[in-house]
Amino acid sequence: MKILVGHNYYQTAGGEDAVVRSECELLRNFGNEVMLYERSNLELNSLSFLQKIQHLWNLGWSNRSCQDFKSLLRKFRPDIVHFHNIFFMITPSVYFACREADVPVVQTQHNFRLLCSNALFYRDHRVCEDCLQKTLWQGVWHRCYRGSTFLTALVVKMLREHWKQKTWIDLIDAHIVLSQFSRQKFIQAGIPAERIFVKPNFAQSPMLVKRQDQGYALYLGRLSEEKGVRFLIEAWRTIALPLKIIGDGPLWGEMKEYIAAHDIKNVELLGYCASEKCQEYMQGAKLVVVPSQCYENFPRVIVEAFSCGVPVVASRLGSLAEIVEGSQAGMLFEPQDTISLVEKIHWAVEHNEDLLAMGKNAYRVFKERYTAEQNYEQLMKIYQKAIAASAQKGKAKALC
Repeated sequence: MKILVGHNYYQTAGGEDAVVRSECELLRNFGNEVMLYERSNLELNSLSFLQKIQHLWNLGWSNRSCQDFKSLLRKFRPDIVHFHNIFFMITPSVYFACREADVPVVQTQHNFRLLCSNALFYRDHRVCEDCLQKTLWQGVWHRCYRGSTFLTALVVKMLREHWKQKTWIDLIDAHIVLSQFSRQKFIQAGIPAERIFVKPNFAQSPMLVKRQDQGYALYLGRLSEEKGVRFLIEAWRTIALPLKIIGDGPLWGEMKEYIAAHDIKNVELLGYCASEKCQEYMQGAKLVVVPSQCYENFPRVIVEAFSCGVPVVASRLGSLAEIVEGSQAGMLFEPQDTISLVEKIHWAVEHNEDLLAMGKNAYRVFKERYTAEQNYEQLMKIYQKAIAASAQKGKAKALC
């Protein structure tokens, strides 16, 4: 199969980028021909002030991306196009190019951008669904995108225009979400249920190295407010178990100062680590902590922990409850509840045999649900359904 993949990088690297790389590699490994079309929001830095204003006003359309895609569709002649992030350089304009060429479109929804101006359902240190329950204009009132009324209004304007045109419904043949929780949110927003398919993230099977619990907890991810890092470090002042933190982000400086100011000796900030080093730390961890304060779709760190037989302690929030509790591969604590988190960590330290059993469950669940081979089969089934849906639209169009 010939697959054209489209992805728009943010100004800072994130989990979506890793998913795109892994998925493209997966498709190629199974003999598919893959072409990757990439743009980046860093391109904004090279624009003049007037060009930036013009681009921001037309967030919903890019002549360059549309023309690029028309050319690629003619030259590459893909069987299907699979988009990941399209904001804010690729834009929804590419859907129209695909429709004009009668090429099926699959869109992975890595976050809630279509439903919420900041894509997270999160503001003022808590979950917020005002945009879903009421109107997207709620985001403007609360300045949800980068703390700016103006920028949020432009994002909302773009989203509403394409909802009104039914772009998200008529021009996308299949939406991929990462959990049943996310699927329900998109159904609630108005995307037809029969167009939404759940396909979780996956991990490559690690090298067969016997796991060695070296007696520390591990956080691996972005250091930002919504990920719960500040809460985690503050709570860890009353926990004896060492905590290693891998990752970078806007809270790095603040967290480094906080740790020094409070003389927290059992928390170690390791910064960015290469994937091989991350796996080493993962295999040595007693447990992985996911303290998110916003809805997560499916953090890659969870499936990576499962692949190493490491149990997960996570917030009882959104899809995390679905992934962790249902698998009996970890424990949940109440979001932003220090006592609840401390109790779970203390229990884990005192019940080593039970924790080992959770680790075995984690690896079993990984082998049953999250291997590359299973993910490839799921993806191919979704592609076939998208192709069939697109063909059905073509027949209906011909009869009109």
